[in-house]
Amino acid sequence: MEYEDLRISKLREYLFGVINTLTENRNYQINADMLSNDIDNYSLDKIPTASVVERWIMGIEIHRDVYSFRSRMAYSQDTIDNLSNIGFFEQFENAIKTNNDEGILPNIDNIQSIECLNCGTLNNTDGVTAEFNIQIQITYRK
Repeated sequence: MEYEDLRISKLREYLFGVINTLTENRNYQINADMLSNDIDNYSLDKIPTASVVERWIMGIEIHRDVYSFRSRMAYSQDTIDNLSNIGFFEQFENAIKTNNDEGILPNIDNIQSIECLNCGTLNNTDGVTAEFNIQIQITYRK
């Protein structure tokens, strides 16, 4: 199987579109399981969870994948900068919800929904940069 056919790859492509609507910065990367020390950098990390959500008597199953979407952003003691960082995740969460409501979903076979499970939160900081994290869940029929 080619990596382009993987759910995580298709979700990554979808997230490029979401981020492009939220920022004018096109100099960023979405990595997998790797967040560099550079600002405006993202990582999509799969979280181990039970994948089966529902089993139907007809043999159909509803599955889920949960991902941690992490970012490294500029950080300072300036309230405006930090409000901007949190504001990005509020806009990100709203964009995901709006897309889901409008049926704009990642190009994943039998996908049913995508949603943010929490708001973006600050994980840690070195005083100059900060790591933020938001969990994303996709559900799909298998």
